[in-house]
Amino acid sequence: MSFTEKTASLSKGSVKYHVGGEGRPILYLHSGGGIRVTQPVLDLAENHTVFMMVTPGFDGTDYLDGVDTMEGMAELAKEFIDSEIGEKCDLIGYSFGGWVACWLAVLHGDLVDQIILQAPAGFRGKDAPGLPTDPAEFVKVMYAHPEKIPSEDKPEDVLKHNREAMGHYHSGAPMDNALVARLGEIENLVLVVHGTEDGAIPKESMQLLKSKLNRSHLVYVYDAAHGLEIDQPERVSLLVNDFLARGEGFLVNWGDEAAGFEAVSKA
Repeated sequence: MSFTEKTASLSKGSVKYHVGGEGRPILYLHSGGGIRVTQPVLDLAENHTVFMMVTPGFDGTDYLDGVDTMEGMAELAKEFIDSEIGEKCDLIGYSFGGWVACWLAVLHGDLVDQIILQAPAGFRGKDAPGLPTDPAEFVKVMYAHPEKIPSEDKPEDVLKHNREAMGHYHSGAPMDNALVARLGEIENLVLVVHGTEDGAIPKESMQLLKSKLNRSHLVYVYDAAHGLEIDQPERVSLLVNDFLARGEGFLVNWGDEAAGFEAVSKA
């Protein structure tokens, strides 16, 4: 399965995106590392059309004037859905992208159906430690299995700018209190996914998020850190595809063959 790079001409300027697959559309909002076509993404594209919008400022792209907040990014994503997808879609947000996805659901929940939040940022308590600056320590925080990290195909200057670009959209505060106050407005069915070894996002953050959502499942993927799609690609693929296929009938009950999940469900 291959992805094609395209450009959307939106009211604020041009936005790059990657699209692949065929079927029900999904908007995938990437993490702070930028676009990564991982195995779970490729698996999704077997039965869905996956749209991966590049956040302006990431992966060598320019910022857009007037788009400099998380809410502003949500509005840009809304326009992208209208322009490029053209119909209601499912939504996946990973880390930084999960933060944007939450704002999109608050502001324009009618445009999306089911939502998957993979270790979303924006809900860390004030006492939560920041990410280490030492590269070796950073890898330990982000990955339970660093040996699975694929060879890097992005230049170091692009990776450095990606890390800096996240700060363009928020003040650096660990907790988005304005968003937390509005999470109860989200009526969509939401799956929150968190790695049991995640050193970047505390479990308390995901539990707070779940407590504020009206319709949600919180699932822990065993032996995965923040890099869920790298650490446990098969488990993430199974989980995500099952949720998207069954919706309200979603149950964490795959038997011994797919053991490795712990779940807490909210009726």
